[in-house]
Amino acid sequence: MKQRIFGVIILLLILNNGINPNDLKQIEKFDEEEYKLVFTDSNDTNSIKEFLRNKDKLEKWDRMITRFNWKNVSTIKEILPIYLEKVITPNSIRKPNILKNSNTTHKEDFIFEFFLSTGNGDYIEYNLHRMITTNDDKVESFIFAIKLPLTGTKEVDQENIRNILEPNRPKWIAEIQKININ
Repeated sequence: MKQRIFGVIILLLILNNGINPNDLKQIEKFDEEEYKLVFTDSNDTNSIKEFLRNKDKLEKWDRMITRFNWKNVSTIKEILPIYLEKVITPNSIRKPNILKNSNTTHKEDFIFEFFLSTGNGDYIEYNLHRMITTNDDKVESFIFAIKLPLTGTKEVDQENIRNILEPNRPKWIAEIQKININ
């Protein structure tokens, strides 16, 4: 009984103090797998949360979920040129695919699909990045990243990429379109 009362008190404190219960979220689900919160950071431009599967570590992972809350911007158009210039363009190995999510309740809703080169030559990253402008003018993101190993000669293994992406890409895009970001 005391535990139940304590739980109700905590819930009331959270609700009355303006803390968003989603900020306390420690687990994400994507592609039928659970990801646990392993890293958080915040600065003047954004706050970030990174999630990994239980078998992964920050130093060695194959799949990652990242959530961004962009600060000091109220539309995707405000952050997109900077994001493209500083993150995607210098690291991308091809032009990103940009999809507009037309089945949405948000002011803006885009999915960016791109491949990033990490520079170390061991792998490339496939990224699905959904960015929304909420109805209360906040820009938030959900990113699914998967590492794709390069060959021993540091080349892209086209067959391996095809084997990973072709059967999964449509369901990943469908799932990211529906994910609750805010």
